[in-house]
Amino acid sequence: MSNRIQITNPGFDNADQERCAGNEVQIDIGNDISRQRSRNEDEPVISDHIVKGNLYQALFVEFLGTSIYVFIATIPYYDSSAPGMALIALIACFGKISGGHFNPAVTIGVSLCGRLSLQATILYPVVQIVGGLLGAALTRAVQPPRAYIDNEYFFENGITVLRKDVKPGWALLCEGLITFFLVLTYLMCTLEKQKTNWVLSSLAIGFIAQANIIAADFITRASMNPARSFGPAVCTSVFTKNVWKHHYVYWVGPMAGSAIAAFAWRCIHCQWSCCFRPK
Repeated sequence: MSNRIQITNPGFDNADQERCAGNEVQIDIGNDISRQRSRNEDEPVISDHIVKGNLYQALFVEFLGTSIYVFIATIPYYDSSAPGMALIALIACFGKISGGHFNPAVTIGVSLCGRLSLQATILYPVVQIVGGLLGAALTRAVQPPRAYIDNEYFFENGITVLRKDVKPGWALLCEGLITFFLVLTYLMCTLEKQKTNWVLSSLAIGFIAQANIIAADFITRASMNPARSFGPAVCTSVFTKNVWKHHYVYWVGPMAGSAIAAFAWRCIHCQWSCCFRPK
């Protein structure tokens, strides 16, 4: 559908107008609703990826990415850099499709910053938790049964439980702090510009995640991710119930840290500038 405006010179009679058809100006105003609209400059980059038509694609990517991450993070390994390297690769590959959360805590942080729809805020954690269950199940599938029966802590790099003599309160604070660092880095790297460089952003996010893992491994085993903790807990609970003793730490800590990170991001970007303006 288009509107056409014809402008003719009224000084000509009909004969002159037939001879001077070149004086006729035609202007087409295209308002074809089928034409794809370009993104507004003020439109947030994350919401632009998760438009209604691509929500199912984004959900599948979050499910797949979380499964891969949890599998790599939970399988026993000697090189502790594996989770961080996996996160770098996954965000670089899938960030432009779903935002590359792979973590309910990150999703909550992005939502609190006003950069995610309510529908995506509800559905993202669901598929992430299911993906975490699949990733942990794959880890259990490739491990021999005796690894679980003979020694419940053979899977110690997979499950996230408190280290010996660590108090729950301090563990809660630790998980909150490292999740705060992770989510704030994510927000600053991906919500800063209209066009996010996912390769560079993935490096920053992967590095801070790996630094947190190295720093907090001997306290809480550094989860920062409820989906990463819940899946292995379910798969290991068949052999030991100790995994549920302080499991709330790996939900409350990351969610609180994520909320504080969103608050800090809003303060940095003057979302509540009225509170900080000099009078």
